[in-house]
Amino acid sequence: MGLEGIVEMAVNDLADEFRENSDEFFNEYDFRHRFFCKLYPEFKNLIHSEYPTRKRFIRKNASGEKYISGTHCFEPEIKKGIKEKYALAVFKEEFYNKYKNELSRLDDLLNFDIRDIYIDFAFEFKYITSGDISVIREIEFDIFKLKEAAEAGNKYLIIFIKKLFGDEGFKQIIEPLNEFKKNEKVVNILIFSK
Repeated sequence: MGLEGIVEMAVNDLADEFRENSDEFFNEYDFRHRFFCKLYPEFKNLIHSEYPTRKRFIRKNASGEKYISGTHCFEPEIKKGIKEKYALAVFKEEFYNKYKNELSRLDDLLNFDIRDIYIDFAFEFKYITSGDISVIREIEFDIFKLKEAAEAGNKYLIIFIKKLFGDEGFKQIIEPLNEFKKNEKVVNILIFSK
């Protein structure tokens, strides 16, 4: 089985666990932890949680305004914004073996001027438990961050929805999610509900 198959199987297992036992999931960290545990037997030391992005970001953005590279995202040498983090990152094995001693010190690693893809998979998770529409802005930012991740080959935003929505919530939350999924070409957006 290829790497994508391993990830697909882990995603489906996690989605099944959520559907069967949604009360066991309290926050995004629960999903991240379980997903990490599913991937670890195959990826071992290649998988890391909370790994920093290469680029720097500014989250602040007027509601409804699109995130724009050069305004909300900068190359690491431009000292604007902050380094964000991927929920989980799976390194390419060759890269890991070459740079494993520097991986804990991202600033040192950036001095190597690595411009190639060195992360096989970058993951973000969202857990929607209410009809608060601020989650849509968070999701827009996560999509933007993943799209700007030139260092990552495969980019996933995995969304879990626990709350059932009425007509208003459907318009505010579910419709935008479906639009993101339909229109997004770079980031694999997966949506699972209870």
